[in-house]
Amino acid sequence: MKPFVVCDSIIIRQITTAFRKESYMFKVLIPRTISHTGTEYLKEKGCELLLSAPASLEDPVWEQCHAILTGPSRKLRYDKNLLDRCENLKVISSFSAGVDYIDTAYAEKLGIQVTNSGDANSNAVAEHTIFFMLACAKNHQIMTEAVKKSDFSIRKDVFNTELSGLTLGLIGFGNIGKLVARKAAMGFDMKVIVYDHHLTSGNAPLGVTPVSSPEEVYKNADVISLHVPYSEKNRYMIAKRQLDMMKPFAILINVSRGGLIREDDLIQAVKDKKIKGAALDVFEKEPLPADSSLLQYENIIVSPHCAANTRESLDRMELFAAMDIWRVLNGERPEFPVNHPILP
Repeated sequence: MKPFVVCDSIIIRQITTAFRKESYMFKVLIPRTISHTGTEYLKEKGCELLLSAPASLEDPVWEQCHAILTGPSRKLRYDKNLLDRCENLKVISSFSAGVDYIDTAYAEKLGIQVTNSGDANSNAVAEHTIFFMLACAKNHQIMTEAVKKSDFSIRKDVFNTELSGLTLGLIGFGNIGKLVARKAAMGFDMKVIVYDHHLTSGNAPLGVTPVSSPEEVYKNADVISLHVPYSEKNRYMIAKRQLDMMKPFAILINVSRGGLIREDDLIQAVKDKKIKGAALDVFEKEPLPADSSLLQYENIIVSPHCAANTRESLDRMELFAAMDIWRVLNGERPEFPVNHPILP
């Protein structure tokens, strides 16, 4: 008797795929998107996508979803009240680097993995930081307004600054900080000093000098750039005391999170000419109110929390977040974990 052959490899694959889709149809809630890459990736993996922004905690979608792909929201916080509703939730993957809108500790307690997009937006934010440096050093806003008024005499009264030879001081040396340091040192011949408790003279890259305190950065840097996440611990890490330490021609840059700088103190420092100016992509209150005093000074340059918003970066951010969702749902370790629950 001939051996019984069930089917060839192609049919086996089709049967396996059909069985997996039927039996393991993961439901992924996506309240908002920034690209198409993540949704397409999860579709191809056979996930059921719930493309909606639940209006309340009572929405049954919270109980149904196995994963959430999302980003920061002014209206929604993933706190205890919400997470307790998510009976089947295994992973929340943020397409932003910041996850301060998620109670990661409570999620960990419930066994919910939280991930972010890792270094997906690092280059975009690093380039925006360099743009801010150049814009401030070259008095971009002042010069633009003068040209609009046909005032070319401005070039005799206001002089630009070269970045070469200036000292860049970084607070924080994660993925973005490292790229900013490399671009500044290699591209503009700047000196780079860094305060980060993980950085030592033994592991610092060539051209980067670690310092032992943030005060050393404030006192010695010509350009100071913040690259740390927001937390209650570092809320208002830049206030009057720190601003008073800075050079009168120092430039302060924040592309990280609003709340790291006490804005009233910054405005006063600029008004009193304690520092040359500032460049901010993030603010304590967003959107920035139209009557904000930050908008009254030509030497304070602002942008609408858009440092990460390049097309390339947004594509990577959503895709990286979606890939970590698939890893966790399939029992694998995520590439970009934020917390560390005990996973099966």
